[in-house]
Amino acid sequence: MTETELGTHEWWESYKETVNSDPEMNVRGHGKFSENFYVDMGDERVLLEMDDGEIETFVPNPTMNHQWSFGVEGDRETWEEFVRETPPAFNHEIIASHYRTTVRNEDGHLELTGDNKKIFQHLRAFQRTLDLMRVAHNDGGS
Repeated sequence: MTETELGTHEWWESYKETVNSDPEMNVRGHGKFSENFYVDMGDERVLLEMDDGEIETFVPNPTMNHQWSFGVEGDRETWEEFVRETPPAFNHEIIASHYRTTVRNEDGHLELTGDNKKIFQHLRAFQRTLDLMRVAHNDGGS
């Protein structure tokens, strides 16, 4: 998917297809992961509305009328690093990246926000959903 720019409508559509057809996500999220979360890429925010481990819809620029339990935020450059086929250390995984931001107070990493209990209740499915960004962005890793 390298021809499509990260964060465009087409990119999100392809990403949605990747998540919804992923066999591992079917196991990790099926019947369990229905927590909405947002992805903040600098000045762009997209809400992912999840239903049983699938992205039901994505909502660019959600408003107060939308609901979510948690989110993940980072500048555009950090997200571009995160979706690389081989991302740099500490931007390869959400917990490692979050640690560098919140504990080490370093810039250039992703940060989790919102309901920590829900994040950790759904960590495996949430993490897989984020990791699939890399798969979608790099044509399935090929």
